[in-house]
Amino acid sequence: MFSKLFTFLLVIVSLTVFIYSSWIDYQQHVEIKRSLVNHPEFIPTSEMANLSAGGFQNIIADSYWLSAIQYIGSNAIGSEYKAYLYAMLDLITDLNPHFTFPYEIGELLLPSYNERYEKLSKEEIRKNTDQAVRIGLKGIEKNCDATKVEKAKNEYSLNKLWTDESYRNACRDPMIPYYLAYVYYWNLHDGAKSSEYYRIASTNDDAPTGARTMAAIMQGKSGDREKAIIMLLSLAESIEGNKNTLCRQLSGELGSTLLDVFSAKATLNGKGLQMIEAARKEMVKKLKEEWVDPTNGQNVDNFCSNYLNKAVREMNLSYLEQADSRYFQDKKEHAPVPSVLLQNKYIDYNPIDFQQDAKSKQGIEYYYDTETAHWDYRMGEIR
Repeated sequence: MFSKLFTFLLVIVSLTVFIYSSWIDYQQHVEIKRSLVNHPEFIPTSEMANLSAGGFQNIIADSYWLSAIQYIGSNAIGSEYKAYLYAMLDLITDLNPHFTFPYEIGELLLPSYNERYEKLSKEEIRKNTDQAVRIGLKGIEKNCDATKVEKAKNEYSLNKLWTDESYRNACRDPMIPYYLAYVYYWNLHDGAKSSEYYRIASTNDDAPTGARTMAAIMQGKSGDREKAIIMLLSLAESIEGNKNTLCRQLSGELGSTLLDVFSAKATLNGKGLQMIEAARKEMVKKLKEEWVDPTNGQNVDNFCSNYLNKAVREMNLSYLEQADSRYFQDKKEHAPVPSVLLQNKYIDYNPIDFQQDAKSKQGIEYYYDTETAHWDYRMGEIR
């Protein structure tokens, strides 16, 4: 009887000590949380936070997350919060690596910059951007399947990427690679890396639909036009599962023709581009005739024609880049616009983009982007 009573008392005392020590640890974290808002330089190390968490790492991570939100709000004017934001997010994700929202906030906020109210040097902007990449890559490491990630990085057949089960749902949250892809292009002007992470994001069932299109477009932004064209045509082919649709037939034909050109390392020429442009128009016309809006019986554009159009756009840019490479060898400078290449007889045909609006006299024009050192496109006035 005495033995049972002693055991019972021992359990009660042990439980009391555990609860008290946990409460003390919790109170310590609460005090740290309060001080972080006003004194972020007092951020504890991950080791210290883990040792004092008492097994409640996820709860403590939530507590620090709330303090990070308060810190951002208290220092939003002028974006002073960026000084310690990375350190806070790094600590939170060390405590709870599968808490995905902090990774995404870091990717979105750290590289953002508005010169109207922020006064940062180029070095500071680059430091913040590098921190955004670092927190994004940490999110990939902790929340994605490493094997699937590497496979997706090296797969340029988008149709295979989205139908082969071995690629499916590479990440716990597709927004981590999606936002990382955005940072790589818009902040670091790295189209190839951007395309990689859009491809990774696109393997998820719940990924934004735009991830697939952006994977192909960013591949072109990197200057790797051949892969971009194949990816866009792959998008067109994967629109519908039925192999006998007009969309799959036309995109397949165009893909086969271009693959022959790419395999032979042939130089694109104006006559060939004019033939492809005529074929593109005919394809789009047929697709419009096939694609009818059931609500009003009107012919409308569909996704397939959009991807075919974008594939031809990339081909036009590839044609201009080939010519500009020869122009640069002779002139030691790049041609700013296609008309310069035409006037100097480096091209015999000035490709016109499919996106033109005669009514507003606005449309897409091609130009050499000095910032990215690649040919690109922008909205401009039709000349």
